[in-house]
Amino acid sequence: MRDMGRGLIAIFIAIYLTAIGLSMPQVGLLLTLSLLGGFLLSLLVMSGARYLPRKIWFVCLTFVTCIAGCILFLSDNIWLLSIGSFLGSYAASGMHWGPTIQLEQVSVTEITSEKNRPRAFSNLNIASAAGRAIGSSLVGIATYLIGVHDWSITDAYKVLIFIYVGINVINGIIYVFLTKEIEPNVPKNELIINPIITKSRRKILKLSSLFGLDSFAGGLIFDSFVAFWLFQKFGMNEGLIGIIFITTQMCNLVSLWLSPYVARKIGLLNTIVWTQVIASLSLMFFALAGSPILAVALWMFRGLFDEMDVPARQSYMMIIIPENERNVMSGTANLGRGLGRLPSSYITGLLWSGSLTIFPFMSAGILKLLYDFTIYRTFHKEKPVTIKPKPTS
Repeated sequence: MRDMGRGLIAIFIAIYLTAIGLSMPQVGLLLTLSLLGGFLLSLLVMSGARYLPRKIWFVCLTFVTCIAGCILFLSDNIWLLSIGSFLGSYAASGMHWGPTIQLEQVSVTEITSEKNRPRAFSNLNIASAAGRAIGSSLVGIATYLIGVHDWSITDAYKVLIFIYVGINVINGIIYVFLTKEIEPNVPKNELIINPIITKSRRKILKLSSLFGLDSFAGGLIFDSFVAFWLFQKFGMNEGLIGIIFITTQMCNLVSLWLSPYVARKIGLLNTIVWTQVIASLSLMFFALAGSPILAVALWMFRGLFDEMDVPARQSYMMIIIPENERNVMSGTANLGRGLGRLPSSYITGLLWSGSLTIFPFMSAGILKLLYDFTIYRTFHKEKPVTIKPKPTS
């Protein structure tokens, strides 16, 4: 449900904001504020792990997202939209960072064994990708209202915003019914909430810094701007863009499903690295495509590899640290990804305002290749720490 909402808003947010009168640099600024808010909320969740149950954090974060959606529905004021974006992550920038994600990562780790953990993370991400695909398909409602009933773009998109808020309300209700099995398996006073004082701080900080680099690169090509690029360069309408994103997300599902099998054959770290090398090269060729058919084909081919590293990465970072450092590992890694993502959307907005659309794609590909090389060189000799799962009741 969470990513159904994200999949929906990612398609239309940049187009909607320009339709209500914002410039591309202003859109980039709003989405950057969204990422800054996610970063600070991630810090709050990590530092507050001792004080509130994870279920309460899940519910509170979803409530904040609903409030932000209401602001988007009711106002076109740049200052109010800035507040809403800061609190509610209008950027919808992918499935793999943010306060809710870090809570999900540690919760899944609590109830799985080391052997089954890659498949569990794969299933989690498949559910997320499926939700995004369904969310992307809902944008067809706006296309129908505009094309058949002659609605304005802003009125049609307000219907989508209303649906977005409703999805998050349902999501919050679901979180209320989570069980206590997701809570930490160690006493709360033993939970580490400061990465500087952990025994594994060098590993945590190195890995988090590399995730920041990867996130910065990914932020240059997030879904909202890719949708706008297809709209601007090839004249594709929202319905066709939605179909492209749905198909690509189906490719992502295949990628996620295959990830545990690939990891079992070549190892978690090799899966993280080499699948992303292919995805990064595909992204760079996508930027150079001269026809819509070639561009779409390259984008979908990239989708077959782009998500394969995610379950492997989530599993890997949980097996190289002791049990009481899971919270801080997940939190610091997500903070690294959030910090890396902060400037990228605004930089992309500035580049695109000058019609330099190829540079974000090429820069992202090069930076991701640098990330792949560095993480392999740094961690290829790292040994896992055995973690026992929590007994089920």
